[in-house]
Amino acid sequence: MPRLLRSLLFAVLTALLVPAQAQLPNVDITLVDNGNNELEVRVRPDADFDGLFSSLVFTIRWNASTGTDLGNISQVVPAALYMPISKSGGQIDAGSFRYQVFAGFGFTPLNSISESWTAGTEYALMTIPVLNGSDLFEIVNDTWTGDIANNGDYYISLNGSDQTGMIYSISTGVEMGDPDLEAFHVQPNPASDRVVVNYLADPDVEQVVEVVDATGRSILRQVVARANGEARMELDLRTVQAGAYHVVLRGGQRVITRKLVVQ
Repeated sequence: MPRLLRSLLFAVLTALLVPAQAQLPNVDITLVDNGNNELEVRVRPDADFDGLFSSLVFTIRWNASTGTDLGNISQVVPAALYMPISKSGGQIDAGSFRYQVFAGFGFTPLNSISESWTAGTEYALMTIPVLNGSDLFEIVNDTWTGDIANNGDYYISLNGSDQTGMIYSISTGVEMGDPDLEAFHVQPNPASDRVVVNYLADPDVEQVVEVVDATGRSILRQVVARANGEARMELDLRTVQAGAYHVVLRGGQRVITRKLVVQ
């Protein structure tokens, strides 16, 4: 039998006799304010999965000057069984930011505890309380996390294989019922060429409004005039690319955000 024919026959028999391994999903991650002054970390697979969630690394970043802090991690079943998470080292201040790296290692396959993931569904892994006020908290990959000495970039593995997806949103730990938050509005939303920001001004505090992208990079920044009471300003968005952003109001020890979609 000619060599080429034997090779083709072997390939066909192999495909028929050896079951194909299901494609592993890529897994995205997000940070959500659950309304109880707690941050919730969630993952979202792009395909069904019931195997071993092998490992996880991510970093939360916030403003180092506001005095806010993160409390103790809380996990519930089933996530506590298949992916226990802990803080990896202590908090680190670098520049104007504070960082906390988190890591987890799994040894219990989902199917062994009658669990499975469905494509496109979010699964909560942990919650962590925000202490001493409010701030803009983000899961980030930036220059600090990318430094090999810090090893804090988002990473996830399934069945021992790198299946790292994207960081698809950011969130805050702002207290509900805050008068500054209630007065802070961004209109129209979605927006295209301009947006009006309404806020509660303080004559004794310098305030800054920024448009921040999903990586934490400031796209627009404007110092607002000092005033007393409700005030408004307009931002020119004609140079901002379409996408999802946060409008951030910073002043004194306060950091307040609103989501903004630019079309």
